[in-house]
Amino acid sequence: MNLHYQKIGKSDKILLAFHGMGQDFSCFQKFAQTFEKHYTTYLFDLPFHGKSKVNETIITKEIWKAYLEKFLEENHIQRFSIISFSMGGRFALATLEAFSDKIESAFLLAPDGITKNPMYQLATSSFFTRAIFKKILTNNHKFYGFVDLFKRIGIVHESVVKFAKSMVNTPEKQEQLYRSWIGIRSLTFDHKKLAQLIDHQNITLQIFMGKYDKLLPVSSIFPLTKRLKNHELIIFESAHGGLVEKTIAYLCNAGNFVSNQK
Repeated sequence: MNLHYQKIGKSDKILLAFHGMGQDFSCFQKFAQTFEKHYTTYLFDLPFHGKSKVNETIITKEIWKAYLEKFLEENHIQRFSIISFSMGGRFALATLEAFSDKIESAFLLAPDGITKNPMYQLATSSFFTRAIFKKILTNNHKFYGFVDLFKRIGIVHESVVKFAKSMVNTPEKQEQLYRSWIGIRSLTFDHKKLAQLIDHQNITLQIFMGKYDKLLPVSSIFPLTKRLKNHELIIFESAHGGLVEKTIAYLCNAGNFVSNQK
C-alpha cells in the first residue's frame, strides 16, 4: 500500500488528516493552511481514493497499522494528533486503537465506524450480498430505484438519497464506492476498548456533529461517548456536507483551538 499525501506547515506538532468517502487530501487543505502555525499536517489520499496506489482489496487493522508504523518511522514522528471526516473516521479509530500511546489529540467530524449501518452490513457481509450490491451499483436505474424505495418507506432521509445518488453517478464513482465499502469492512471497533484507551492515555477528544446530518446523526456516536470519562461534543446547525467549514470557523474563535492543545 502506497498512500499519496500532502504536507502543509512547519510546526513541531504533527496532525494526520483522513478525508471522507469520494474525497481526497484536499478535504482538509483549508484546515491545514488555516492552522499551519499550530500543526504540520499530513493530508492523506485514503485507500481507493485520489492518487494512492493500493493493491490490497481489504484494508485490515493489521495492514493499516503496518503502513502507519512505516510512515511514522520514515518521517521521524514520535507524537501526533489526528483529524477525520465521515469515512475517514474508520481510519482515525483504527489509528487510535493501534497508536493510543502516541496520540495527543483527536478531532472527529461525523465519524463513521462507531454505529453499525444495517444497509452497509447487509451489502458487504457475504460473497453473495457483495455480488448483488455490485450488480445493483453498476445499474444506476436499479440503484436509484432501491434508494427511492427506502426513502418512500422511511428507511432513509431524502438528503441521504441525494448523497447516495451523487456518489454513483459515474462508472468511476461506482467502482470507487464499491472498492471502498468492501475494502474497509473489517475496520470495526470495540467501543469499550476504544474508550479505555482514550481515557487511559488522556487523549484530548473533540467530536463535531451536524444537527441536521441524516447520514451520520448525532446519536451515531453515543455507543462510544457514553463510555468516555472526558470528551467535548460540538453540534453545529449543519448537515453532513458543511462540517469541515463549520469546524474551521469554530476553532478559529479565540480559545477554541490553542487552549485545547497539549
